[in-house]
Amino acid sequence: MSTNCGSSAGKSHESDPVITAGAQPIVSKIPQTDALLAVKDEEVCITIFRSVMRAHHSLLAIGSCVASDFGLHIAQLNVIDMLGKLGPITMGALSQATFISPANTTHTVKKLELAGLVRRKRCTTSERRVMVSLTAAGKQLFAACYPQILMAVEQNLEQRLNARERTTLAKLLEKLAS
Repeated sequence: MSTNCGSSAGKSHESDPVITAGAQPIVSKIPQTDALLAVKDEEVCITIFRSVMRAHHSLLAIGSCVASDFGLHIAQLNVIDMLGKLGPITMGALSQATFISPANTTHTVKKLELAGLVRRKRCTTSERRVMVSLTAAGKQLFAACYPQILMAVEQNLEQRLNARERTTLAKLLEKLAS
């Protein structure tokens, strides 16, 4: 299954006047005076915010493209992906792992359950807890779609970052997210 979505997901933003001026980032063009340090920090923060949002949009577009190749919506692919990696978990934990609201997690899981890809089961120790897991068909789907997601994301990142930059970025994003 090939992922061929010709969107702006892989588009470079090197010419974005908000982020760069020629080859130099705007923030490096601001003189290093005490009075302007706050302005520089503000520009750095806004640059980080905008860049992370663009990266999120780009990766979401990649995920949506892969999801559509498998007849899924991105939220459904996200649930399949998390269950494939984590195994059976509670609905609450699934909601947290996928960054999907509890109500939307329930809606998404119901659709996947109707498609025979997941199963829900009340926890035997607590009526309020519902466990969700992949069915055999869901496991097959995960085995087919995970390599596609990985390949698409790797290609996207390898076009922009060398191995050292990818490792540094992963560490910095993990630190930022913690």
